[in-house]
Amino acid sequence: MEKIALVTDSTVYLPKKYLEENKIHVVSLNIIDGEKSYKELEVDNDFVFKRQDEKAGLTTSQPAPSEFVDAYEKAFKEGYEKVFVLTLSKGLSGTYQSAILGKNMVEQKDKIHVFDTNNAAYGNELLLEKLVDLLKSEKTSAAVIKRMEKIIEETQLYFTVENLFSLQKGGRLSKAQALLGTVLRVKPIIKIVDGKLKLEHKERTHKKVHKYLADQVLEDENRSDDKTLNVRIIHRDSEENAIEIKRLIEENFSGAKIAVTDYLGPVFSIHIGKKGFGLAWFYE
Repeated sequence: MEKIALVTDSTVYLPKKYLEENKIHVVSLNIIDGEKSYKELEVDNDFVFKRQDEKAGLTTSQPAPSEFVDAYEKAFKEGYEKVFVLTLSKGLSGTYQSAILGKNMVEQKDKIHVFDTNNAAYGNELLLEKLVDLLKSEKTSAAVIKRMEKIIEETQLYFTVENLFSLQKGGRLSKAQALLGTVLRVKPIIKIVDGKLKLEHKERTHKKVHKYLADQVLEDENRSDDKTLNVRIIHRDSEENAIEIKRLIEENFSGAKIAVTDYLGPVFSIHIGKKGFGLAWFYE
């Protein structure tokens, strides 16, 4: 197989050690605080929550295409023959479009493949880890792309948060949806559909949310006895919820590959808030 470089964006919150070991280049999104702009990689969640508590209207923006150009050109100068790029869903951010524009600005554009993930954050973490594994096991780049595109098509992502107004302020949900999930004190369950956030369901208790999420995994149309379930569970100040979801999944899938993380970076913290949990998965 050709020597292939990997480029992703800063909303893939995998450990720094993992990114360095696999030589993954990270292009940073931006956090806008009034007239000031920060790279996501330059700030932390304490900064985000402090500024939000101070009523700052923090927003986010995609990287400039030139930053992807820099990443691509650096990879080719280092001797890589191709570049694979995995970014935040184009339905949630202009990051994918910046990656495409950057691709069209370099001479070797035919050697760059940008995956249209229709996913985000911990869903893309799951996808990027799989991409790293496929580059080690497959014999051709075409085979890697084919398998990844199938996995992307079948990957699901759900989550719930305590307060939907952060998502509404960022334009990710309508005001009516935010009111429904927050004022009525139901537990909103949000799903990524075609790369965008959709208020999919609501429950009255966390226990019912746990069961609903586990049932989605169990009832996935891509499930079969000859496939392995790959799951990534996320929680923000909700460890007990993550533990219960993991338990429910393990009851039904003894061979499931399950990872649990408690970290979401600044860009997603702005939109998601201080508390919530969810999961992403695919069968293969």
